[in-house]
Amino acid sequence: MVRNINKWLTIGQLLSILVILGSCSKDESMESLNPNAGQSFLNVESEGYVVTLNAEEPADAQEGIWRIYSGVNGTFDDVNDPKTVFHGEPGEIYQLGWEISHGKQYKAETITVSFKPLKATIATNVADTLFNNVSIELEAEAARFGAAGHWTIVSGEGGRIENADNHIAQFIGKEGQDYKVNWTVSFGSKEDLKSVTFHTDTLRADAGINNLDIITAQEASLKYTNLNALLPAGGTGAWTLLGSTGGEVLAVNDASSVFKGTADQTYQLLWTVQVDDYQSVDTLEIRFRGLWGMWTDPRDDQSYRFVEIDGLEWMADNYNYNSYPYSGGVHPYTEYIRSWYYGQTARAQIKDGVPVEGGEARKLYGRLYNFYAALFDAPEGWRLPTREEFLALGGYLSSRGLTADELMVGGETGLELVYGGSMAYSNNRPEQKDYFSEQGMACYYMTSDYTPEKFEVLGIAFSSDYGGPAQVPMSAFFTGTSVRYVREVSNN
Repeated sequence: MVRNINKWLTIGQLLSILVILGSCSKDESMESLNPNAGQSFLNVESEGYVVTLNAEEPADAQEGIWRIYSGVNGTFDDVNDPKTVFHGEPGEIYQLGWEISHGKQYKAETITVSFKPLKATIATNVADTLFNNVSIELEAEAARFGAAGHWTIVSGEGGRIENADNHIAQFIGKEGQDYKVNWTVSFGSKEDLKSVTFHTDTLRADAGINNLDIITAQEASLKYTNLNALLPAGGTGAWTLLGSTGGEVLAVNDASSVFKGTADQTYQLLWTVQVDDYQSVDTLEIRFRGLWGMWTDPRDDQSYRFVEIDGLEWMADNYNYNSYPYSGGVHPYTEYIRSWYYGQTARAQIKDGVPVEGGEARKLYGRLYNFYAALFDAPEGWRLPTREEFLALGGYLSSRGLTADELMVGGETGLELVYGGSMAYSNNRPEQKDYFSEQGMACYYMTSDYTPEKFEVLGIAFSSDYGGPAQVPMSAFFTGTSVRYVREVSNN
């Protein structure tokens, strides 16, 4: 009997041990659920808006799964892969959980994955009005990381956009219209946009700035320069050489084409642009420096050649600025400023030659100035030459075995002096005459040498009979002569 009781006690004890062992096994299993979801990913910008997750593998007999707790339109390549690729959208913040389970028991750890939002940016600085134009090249910051970009016209009649899916596109509109244009970047369900508004103008061609003094290598017989016209967005352009010969535009449809020509010849080019049905033209003048440079007076846009002689730049054309008397100046006698064309006064008495009239003759002879006009109306950067500078021309000729003829038009020096004569101006009485003489026989040029006590200025004369230069005292008030200004040679 005792033996049977001991037998059952032994079985009971065994069952208790098994229950205790089972309980311990269950607790140990729960304690081994230890998910590690890896690091979070914040403010990510990556191609396709994806990240590769980095959770730890679950222990044997345990299962792992990824879940999205918050955030929209996210997906996993493989929810059971601890290192799966996660796809999201820009601007979204996702809470992801890596869950480890064993039977009915599980544990989870969360991480955060966030992507930077889309941002549309327009790089083109668009003015309120497209002055002189109906089109514009639009440039935005290119869409990145798999996002798409697109231009659209929100409002305005008759416009269109070429290359609308490119961040650089061409808008073409109608004249005198108001437009609103959007640049939109999008990815998945997300988008962002930026707008610009502007008013179109009338199409006007722009051939660039005239350049009459292009400096190139002196020894080269052919000269080259780049043109710089404006080609409107979405338009076409063409260069045409007008009048002159010996020049060539190497690529007639290129706004920045190379132009080839020779020195000391002024070329006029026509630039024609067309945008849809609109067409406009503009002209450009260019000139390569050879013997002469070229300078333009900003006061009246007249251009003058100049030549370098012994460290001075001398104007190689008689000055032609229209001087007017004016009062209230800081210098005395400015109210006595006078200038005339030869023979062109109401009281003119012409001894030699003919009155100077017409554009070509006036360009050749220029105006005759009294001293005060020549002094006070000198252009900025230029001045009257001194007596010594004029007389030094004689030494320059002698040192080269040249005669005074080489200072005249067509001469080797390039100074191109003109026998423009002179005039003696009378007072304001109607019966007095203004005497014009020696046109075609002599020329007189004003110097800066002035004797205020005598109201006398020193002129320099050149003659077809006796050559020159010769010094001639003259009235500062009542004598009119040609003028050539000088300036020191620039190092630029």
